[in-house]
Amino acid sequence: MKMFQNNSIFHLAMLLAVAILPGSIVAKTILGVDLGSLYMKVALVQRNSPLEIVTNLHSKRKTEQIVLFDQGTRFYGSDASSLFARKPTKSPQAMSVALGRTDDHPATKVLAERHYPIVPSYNETRSGVCLTIDGETFTPEELVAMVLTHAKDITSAFGVKGDVKDCVLTVPSFSTQHERRALLDAAKLAGLNVLALIDENTAAGLHYGIDLIEEEPQNMLFYNMGASSLQVSVMQFYSYERKETKYGKGKKVGAFQVLGKAWDSSVGGSAFDARIVDYMADEFNEIWNKKRNDGEAKDVRIFPRPMAKLRIQANKVKHVLSANNDFPVFIDSLHDNTNYHSHMSRATFEEICHDLLERSTAPIEEALKAANMTLSDIHGVELIGGGMRVPMVQEGLKDSLGDGLDLGMHINSDESMALGAAFHGANVSTAFKVRHVGMTDINPFPVIVNLENLPESSKTGLFGLGKKKDNDDDDEVWSKHATIFKENGKIGVKKTIAFTHDSDVACAVDYDEESYFLPEGTPSAIERYNITGVAAFAKEMADKGLAKPKVSLQFELSTSGLVHLVKAEASVEETYTVEEEEEVDDEEAQAEEDAKEEKAKAEEDAKEEEAKTEEVKDDAAEEETKE
Repeated sequence: MKMFQNNSIFHLAMLLAVAILPGSIVAKTILGVDLGSLYMKVALVQRNSPLEIVTNLHSKRKTEQIVLFDQGTRFYGSDASSLFARKPTKSPQAMSVALGRTDDHPATKVLAERHYPIVPSYNETRSGVCLTIDGETFTPEELVAMVLTHAKDITSAFGVKGDVKDCVLTVPSFSTQHERRALLDAAKLAGLNVLALIDENTAAGLHYGIDLIEEEPQNMLFYNMGASSLQVSVMQFYSYERKETKYGKGKKVGAFQVLGKAWDSSVGGSAFDARIVDYMADEFNEIWNKKRNDGEAKDVRIFPRPMAKLRIQANKVKHVLSANNDFPVFIDSLHDNTNYHSHMSRATFEEICHDLLERSTAPIEEALKAANMTLSDIHGVELIGGGMRVPMVQEGLKDSLGDGLDLGMHINSDESMALGAAFHGANVSTAFKVRHVGMTDINPFPVIVNLENLPESSKTGLFGLGKKKDNDDDDEVWSKHATIFKENGKIGVKKTIAFTHDSDVACAVDYDEESYFLPEGTPSAIERYNITGVAAFAKEMADKGLAKPKVSLQFELSTSGLVHLVKAEASVEETYTVEEEEEVDDEEAQAEEDAKEEKAKAEEDAKEEEAKTEEVKDDAAEEETKE
């Protein structure tokens, strides 16, 4: 008899209703889109062509993120921007800031504080944030989809043949799963196939490291001040031996890994603009009220058109003061037939923005702390983003970093993120064979899983959110809690939770609300799953006298920063005892039988011979007696 074990495994049928990025990628053209909040940059990678930036219809290398709705026609980019001062209430801007966020989110509230004429508000009909233009409501996803469609149009006008669908999109370091999914929804509305999402700083680091092969690891700090936010990342660049084939010769290639991230989501170029706008608005109010002289103090801030003019002028003032010490400001008939005439010096600009300067260096310390490093461990600094061109920002960085580190500008501060995204798309695609650059990114937000028994009212399918009912007093409350993806852990990994259980399970995937890095106003809930079939399988096994099933849940944190449940299965180990009859070969059996017969015959002959010998002895004895 022999013993063996048989594992009876019951697989739960799971059609995962999650936005999983496509696996089959054979595109001939891939876009890298840095959506930003003020300007959009589009990079292009094609077969047998170098990476390049797509110029728009005005031959500009960046396109304003703005849409103008006028007389049934949509205008984009420079066409919309040139009419913004005249029609501000028809020209939504910075729509990407509202993606996946609520109307009371700090980032959306900032838009109103910075005098955007159209700000997101909650719409009961659509059960979410919307922007209203001329009485018609649009979701941020719809507006961003329009901008992405324009990106496809300018790519076609650039000379790319065929319909361009595949792309890689950049997202801020602090982008949560809700915001990433909203961006994917917008891309889907635009008819784009998103191959991957990539962090803005990580994309810039990839572009920086395309031709970089370091003999010794180099720690770099990337400082990215854009229009609406400030992001800092600490990366380590190194090299290693890589074999193209199993038996091929190893070749040294470059690679980098992100070690730490930090940010301030409300400090950027627009924050400096807003300070100038408020300063000029106060000056104009004084001129205007003095001219009116009716005893009533009015504020120009409630009027969209003059505020749009001031915002345009403020941006111009900021740019000019980056290279000059003083700039005269004049706006003819700004409002109510009143001209605005003034001047602003760099000293005044720095004075009204001094607190922003202090906030612009704080994320450096936080990023170093997340990377378990100090400034002495950093070998270089790279500046990216348009906001870093402000002289006071650069001076503040020099003071913060000390004399040991120079401010590097070795890559294009505006275009490096789009170019890195396009290069990442070429690495992901099977249609391109490009230089391999290893890349490892991290997720700054810890993700937890809460498990509990699934209420009867929720057992309507494999997934759902059904209503919970209170457990009876006699029922034992069962729950499990675990952190599956830790803070600043690597992305592109899978984790499995295993436990013994005999009931259906409600699974909640959430952000850890106690995390320091989780942005204010972020909903903690990420995904909800109802896992059924466990109870029925457990009953079936119990009827056979077997133990409770072992339930395994596998989760994935994809390279795009999205968490989802990959599979769920329940298994029971069952031991069988089986008797087996051994069969031998016929020839061996016959030989053994013949051997037995021969042995028996030999024994029989020996007995007969012995018997004859006894008879002879008896006859001889009788003859002696007679004599």
